[in-house]
Amino acid sequence: MACLYGNSIKAHISGLVSDVNTKDGAIWYKIQVEILDVYWFVERRYSDFEALNKKLVDSQGIPRDNVVLPPKKFIGNKDPEFVEKRRQQLDEYLKNVIQLLGQNPPEDLAQFLNLYDFEVIFMLRKLASEIFDKGEQILADQNAFTLSPYQIYAINERMKMPIPSLDSEDKRQDFSHIVEFCSRLQSLNIVGSNISLGSSTIVPNQYSMSLSIFKSIKFLSLKLINADKIAEVGTVRQTVERISIHNCDFQSMNQFLLCDSVYKTFAESGLSFSWNNVVSINCSNNTFESVGDIGDLVPSLRCIELSYNKLRNVFNLTSLPLLERVSYSGNVIASPEDLHLRFGNIVILDMSQNIVECLQPFYKLYSLVLLNLSCNKVSAVEQVKHVSFLPCLESLILTGNPVASSVDYRVKALSYFGNRASSLELDNEKANSTEMDQISIIQAIELAKRSTVQGKN
Repeated sequence: MACLYGNSIKAHISGLVSDVNTKDGAIWYKIQVEILDVYWFVERRYSDFEALNKKLVDSQGIPRDNVVLPPKKFIGNKDPEFVEKRRQQLDEYLKNVIQLLGQNPPEDLAQFLNLYDFEVIFMLRKLASEIFDKGEQILADQNAFTLSPYQIYAINERMKMPIPSLDSEDKRQDFSHIVEFCSRLQSLNIVGSNISLGSSTIVPNQYSMSLSIFKSIKFLSLKLINADKIAEVGTVRQTVERISIHNCDFQSMNQFLLCDSVYKTFAESGLSFSWNNVVSINCSNNTFESVGDIGDLVPSLRCIELSYNKLRNVFNLTSLPLLERVSYSGNVIASPEDLHLRFGNIVILDMSQNIVECLQPFYKLYSLVLLNLSCNKVSAVEQVKHVSFLPCLESLILTGNPVASSVDYRVKALSYFGNRASSLELDNEKANSTEMDQISIIQAIELAKRSTVQGKN
């Protein structure tokens, strides 16, 4: 972590002439800024040094004799020997400035060294200013606010420092703005990254997070987060109602729900780790291998989204008595078995974009209202008969299956539903009058066939 509290800052212009790059017709000097084992690079022109020097003379009254900026040169200022000599002079100037002002860098020096992007105290001053300007509107509109793991880690560490919340002359930069905002925030996006932050060696996902500062979160979204970096959930576990997890490295649901527990099963962890108010979990676009028995962990869950996880099996979710909506869209499920023993009384089931061929496994999902099987491998219209007896079914979606391109597909499929053919939606459309006439004919023929068979018997 790059933090000036209790540490010193170093900076030097790295390299020789070969390390000095040219762009826009000007000479740019690469400055390496270091705090402990963290460093980053800043590129500045001579004119930037000149502007900094003027500001420091005006605001800090630095002695001109002790901190001397090399003079300006108009002719031959791109000669390699001159550039190298100026690099050394600017390097010496920068070291003297930091020695004089580095313990508590003024605003101008902090901007010059990009402290507001990487150093914890200045980074949080910048965040406090943003919250001061926009925080109340964000809270009033209940908009989601985005933070990185590094920012949350910085907030956690700043709370441990025995320094005033206002350590700047600018009241907008008061750290207490962040604390109050986080305690009232209801929607939080945490977006991680395994790529270095800007030109620094800071990798956001290397830092652990405690969410204990958030007291009112109802919606929590995690993107690109490492599973082992959530050190503490805090009161979020009691307040959150909706959870989204995308592109994270969790292998199972329990790995997240029990992320701050030593144990990864409810039996070992206990009731204190339950997410009692969670009604919706969206875990699409991950690498989940299993869901696990999560009923005791999220007893109020009504909706679970497991799309695009490359799952091959349907997991037992009967321990969730309130569960109504389930999505396994975009996985590689071919032959689901005993679905009525795995789902309970669900109302909406989305298994689109899998490789299902047979509808027989769905025939006992008696509470099902909508069944989405679009973009699977169903090729025979006779498969529809397996779900035609589901008493609550109102919508069946088979678009994108081979069967949907067969002759008279809609008429034949709807005919299996008997008197319900006119009210059921097939592929988001009810039967029109022409289709109903054809369905009536098919049903009359089938009825005549059954009567003939019964008469012979």
